[in-house]
Amino acid sequence: MNLLLRSTCALLLGLGSCSTLETYVPGAGDVRETFALDLGQRVFDHASTNCIDEQFAFGAEYTLLREDGAFGYEFGIHNHNRRKDILVTGRTRVDGWEITAGLRKEFPIEGSDITPYVGLGASLYTVDRENEVADFPEGDDSGPGIYGRVGARMRVSDNVFVGLDVRLIQEDFLKEGKYDLDGDVVSFVLGWSL
Repeated sequence: MNLLLRSTCALLLGLGSCSTLETYVPGAGDVRETFALDLGQRVFDHASTNCIDEQFAFGAEYTLLREDGAFGYEFGIHNHNRRKDILVTGRTRVDGWEITAGLRKEFPIEGSDITPYVGLGASLYTVDRENEVADFPEGDDSGPGIYGRVGARMRVSDNVFVGLDVRLIQEDFLKEGKYDLDGDVVSFVLGWSL
């Protein structure tokens, strides 16, 4: 958890100086910033008692891009959690956090309020598991990961948009952790242009 806390603090300090980050956003047009809340479900690739499948997921993201730029940047913090009674482990709780940073490319459709996008980036995660029955693995795990995403947002007013987002996550490939955390997050998005 210390790794995630330190990384989150570094991310927040970095975002606090976004006026500096603007100079690194490709393109010549005006910089557009957005803030979005995600609400959805995380589904793991391998459903097992190691991780409870189909966990509630929510998060917050900040993006920075130019209208005419090749790509922009995205930063986020996400949570997934669930409590469930499992036959062999009893009452089990899984709670995970991740921070993400990556590149985003949008594909505006002329004459439409819908904007598809793709993204690719890195993540740092931590997950904690508690079991009612002590004979089964529990405790925490943390490490780096990568993600790819596709989605689309639709403008509903000058500053408000909604959307759907699918994030494909690989978080257990660099080290053999306690839990298999690879999977997907499907989310509804509500956002604001700043």
